[in-house]
Amino acid sequence: MDLNQRKLNKSEWESIEIPVSSSELDILKLIISGFNDVNIRINNNNSIFTFLKIEYSEKMEDYVFNKYIRKRCDKIEIELKSLIPGYKNMKIDANIKPNSIDRTRLERFDDKTIENNAVYEFVLLDHIEKLIISKKNKNIKAYNYHYYTLYKLIRNNIIYLNRHIKNIVNIILKNFENEIEKLLIIENAVEFIEKNENILKYNDLVLYEHQKEIFTLIKNNEITPKLILYMAPTGTGKTLTPLALSESKKIIFVCAARHVGLALARAAISVNKKVGFAFGCSSADDIRLHYFAAKKFTRNKRTGGIGKVDNSIGDNVEIIISDIKSYLASMYYMLAFFDKNDIITYWDEPTITMDYNEHEFHKTIRKNWKENIIPTIVLSSATLPKESELHETIPDFLNKFPGAQIYNIVSHDCKKSIPIINKDGLVVLPHYLSDNYDNIIDISLHCKNYLTLLRYFDLKEVVEFIGFINKNNYANNKMHIDRHFEDLDSINMKNIKIYYVEMLRNIKNTEWVKIYNHFIGNRMPRIKENTSVDTKGLKKTRSLGPGVSSLPNNKLSGTPISRLASEQITSNTSNLKNSENIPQGTSGVYVTTKDAYTLTDGPTIFISNDIEKISKFCIQQANIPAIVMDDIMKKIEYNNMVNEKIYELESQIDVMKDELEQRVKNVVSGGRNKSNKDSKKFSKDLPDEFQNKGKLNKLTEEINRYRSLIKNASLNDTFIPNKKSHLEKWAPELNVSNSFTSSVDEQIVSDIMALNGVDNLWKVLLMMGIGVFINHDNITYTEIMKKLADEQKLYIIIASSDYIYGTNYQFCHGFLSKDLDLTQEKVIQAMGRIGRNNIQQTYTVRFRDDTQILKLFTSDTEKPEVINMNILFNSKKVKYENGIYIELQDDDNNDDIEEQSSEYQETSSDEYED
Repeated sequence: MDLNQRKLNKSEWESIEIPVSSSELDILKLIISGFNDVNIRINNNNSIFTFLKIEYSEKMEDYVFNKYIRKRCDKIEIELKSLIPGYKNMKIDANIKPNSIDRTRLERFDDKTIENNAVYEFVLLDHIEKLIISKKNKNIKAYNYHYYTLYKLIRNNIIYLNRHIKNIVNIILKNFENEIEKLLIIENAVEFIEKNENILKYNDLVLYEHQKEIFTLIKNNEITPKLILYMAPTGTGKTLTPLALSESKKIIFVCAARHVGLALARAAISVNKKVGFAFGCSSADDIRLHYFAAKKFTRNKRTGGIGKVDNSIGDNVEIIISDIKSYLASMYYMLAFFDKNDIITYWDEPTITMDYNEHEFHKTIRKNWKENIIPTIVLSSATLPKESELHETIPDFLNKFPGAQIYNIVSHDCKKSIPIINKDGLVVLPHYLSDNYDNIIDISLHCKNYLTLLRYFDLKEVVEFIGFINKNNYANNKMHIDRHFEDLDSINMKNIKIYYVEMLRNIKNTEWVKIYNHFIGNRMPRIKENTSVDTKGLKKTRSLGPGVSSLPNNKLSGTPISRLASEQITSNTSNLKNSENIPQGTSGVYVTTKDAYTLTDGPTIFISNDIEKISKFCIQQANIPAIVMDDIMKKIEYNNMVNEKIYELESQIDVMKDELEQRVKNVVSGGRNKSNKDSKKFSKDLPDEFQNKGKLNKLTEEINRYRSLIKNASLNDTFIPNKKSHLEKWAPELNVSNSFTSSVDEQIVSDIMALNGVDNLWKVLLMMGIGVFINHDNITYTEIMKKLADEQKLYIIIASSDYIYGTNYQFCHGFLSKDLDLTQEKVIQAMGRIGRNNIQQTYTVRFRDDTQILKLFTSDTEKPEVINMNILFNSKKVKYENGIYIELQDDDNNDDIEEQSSEYQETSSDEYED
């Protein structure tokens, strides 16, 4: 994570101008529109009318039904007559004639064309037909599946959905509802809900509940100071919420991690929001405006485009994006143009650096809080301390802003399962953690208080537990299914997992040991050991048993039989501590060789504080032959020497240009101060001899000559994880259909090879599709890695634990290394990097140390984030000692806050310079 409090560089400015994808844009527009309509539902899937693009009328609806749908519906109605007593066929006028324009338009389409384009009515018809077939065949599971799917699909907001199809679906749902088995649906929730392609594909776009709540709160325009504690799971749109809030308020968005602010800026610019930037600012003079926010500027006479922007005039700014260092500058800047009651300070991830006893940001954070005069503050984080834990911060806010209101917005949206996998490849859930029922009750109470953990409960094993307890009547009577699931609307992933947590607290005490032993005894690994090859990539063979030779009859016949390879014994036990199949604690760790195939669907993040160790392990396990590695390293070393020479020549050019600029400035101004821009403009008219153009050209030619000497280096696909030849070697005869691989083209590799000051290790890793995120001296390397990560072209990203906050890249899997020493909150933040996609894929978060997992399920863990927030988000100077906060003498000599504000507001805009 980049916590450098510096100004934006050129590549960062360019990155925010790249438009988001069309699907992302739809979500951004939904969020913004949702501010004024929190119940907004958008669905871009086509009904037959929107697909045909004809004007709607009921007569045309009947005509379209007769032309394209009637034939299938007639067959359906014949079946419904036999299944539903008293069913009456639809009566639709068959003599409707469209006008000539519509007739010509409709002649282009036939039934197959419409059906192949996934028109919504045909999706519904498919499920109706399959429901009828499964009912007639008494296939109860399939029947419930199609009924549940129809129940969900018919509630989507599809424009001009044919009313006759809608009528048939509603008749079926009404007449068959008493036959539906809720427990069966819950037991099969993975198939029915989590992986139901049609429900996922055709679902409405809606706001999250936490967004609805904060929008409603802010729309209430009462002038009352507010502290809003905004906690919701990662990947549910918290960081995008300011886009909508800016519809009625001005926003100061502050975050320690610059990539979070840049991601918001890119989104804001994509929807034409007017944005300012406060990065690395020592005063308001350093604030810069995006072109959209500029009120006063010059235009390029030739192109008509915006030229120089007057950054001192912020009347148009809707959102100003600030780092920690620049908050006060951005606050005073906004107060110069807007009333403080019309501004919201939106502090994203305030717990960043709070896990450190000491950090360079701590003094700045406390200063920002102490000198802040914006009366509405939002503290937003997935791991924000609870209101009851902020017993120093909240009283301080109330004291500073009399009459203030404290609001809690806590959400537990859970639309995905991202299972926790331990070092032995086993899924971890509360019911596996102890055979002592008192411990289980404590764990379940902790989960109830921290429902954000629901996201990491594997749905498959949750419903297996629910089904087993219900069928054996091991729970108290109040856990009856009908008491918790009144209808099919209530059967969703979130409610099933909440029901599971409640069930843990309501098991018959005497039955727990039996239940625990059953699940431990039948526990199977989710990440299975690849036994087809060894760690060298050699295929394992099985001997045929005692007394049987695997050799054909030959001259060796008659010799004593010897075992050519030990037979792999498959253990029936699922307790892997006693299993011989998997070396304890190594499941899934060979990410560059035999376990690579388990990393599916998208990139993986490997979080470690010893990045170099993990990087070397990846290369070591890749088993790249010495001769190949030697050749690559020779090329890299050669390129490094060339790059060093290029760097020296470029440095000479920079020195010459600086000297020229100074000489020109002296000639133009006669010693008077003139802008660099004036000097550069004048220098174009100077003689070549004065500019040393001959020498500059010679140096440039020499640089180009050296660049042409850079050698290409590449790896055979056998050494690039999950390429075809790699899979053939490391995962023969295994299911590798969804295995994810990198897509790093030769030009990118060439660009990295041409970088100076980049470790050879990182260059070799890039050839394997592995990127490294560290605070690197070479900004170009970091920017290339960011671009590859954003485009999902890397197989794995290795990053330190500080990188976990606010990362918006899409990861499907994640590893937490053994060397990490994370707090409970930071573990949750690390897990939050995974599964941020808008679609359901196969996700896992894999722990290399099981003690980190246990931190998630205990309330007794230390919480330095809570302690530090109470100390730093506090106008008083306090320390924490022996469980209490002690007030100290504050020696800070800060100027009066109101005086600073009034002085700034009186400042004339004429005093600002670009």
